[in-house]
Amino acid sequence: MDLSPELIIKTKNKLKLSNVSVAGKIWDKHRASAQKISEYYADAEEDGFARYAWRVKNCSKWLEFNLLDDDEGTVQLQLTDARFCRVRHCPVCQWRRSLMWKAKICKILPQIISDYPKHRWLFITLTLKNCDIKELRSTLNLINKSFKRLTELKIWRFKGWIKSVEVTRGQDGVSAHPHLHILAMAPPSYFSHGYITQAKWVDTWQQCLRVNYQPVVHVSAIAKHQDPKIIIPEILKYQVIRVRPGSRR
Repeated sequence: MDLSPELIIKTKNKLKLSNVSVAGKIWDKHRASAQKISEYYADAEEDGFARYAWRVKNCSKWLEFNLLDDDEGTVQLQLTDARFCRVRHCPVCQWRRSLMWKAKICKILPQIISDYPKHRWLFITLTLKNCDIKELRSTLNLINKSFKRLTELKIWRFKGWIKSVEVTRGQDGVSAHPHLHILAMAPPSYFSHGYITQAKWVDTWQQCLRVNYQPVVHVSAIAKHQDPKIIIPEILKYQVIRVRPGSRR
């Protein structure tokens, strides 16, 4: 694409990154989301949110790239400098943080697999009932404390795990649906003795939550021939995560 000064002047510096590179589309997408979050902060009545609104609004407005041509003649963007707001709920900063964690996890996983070749991997989703958005903070505290109780039980025999918190919108369009995604490394003996049935998972998670209903729990084993890295995008698409190199065998 022609990126001459004349073109930039003609477009009044309003070129989008997606006009320069296909990879720029994701930047434009997250910047648009950040603009909405900034407006939500600006409309909030709580003190201090105006400062967040300004920071998110100006997040990543300064980006410096090297333009690299690949073998097919397509322009690739290589980020060299940026100004991020680092507000926790900024979509741009969350996305960048997610990329950082994905890179770190994908870097160390091959060594873990090499060190523990006979261990198996489980993808676990733990849920609880939807909550009002105003109760989200206390509900997140509950689900994290409940998970801590779970890991302290004798039934939890995993060598290590990666945990992320995901919050989606409830089907009613108003409530919040917080839940946990966990990639856990099970010992070789898990499927012969120590296996946890679906009913046992539900019962144990209910006890840890200390609730009077049966929560939804989903557990699936990653096939032996599959690379656990295939689950990483699902676990780390949201950025509130914990990595625990467990010490149990």
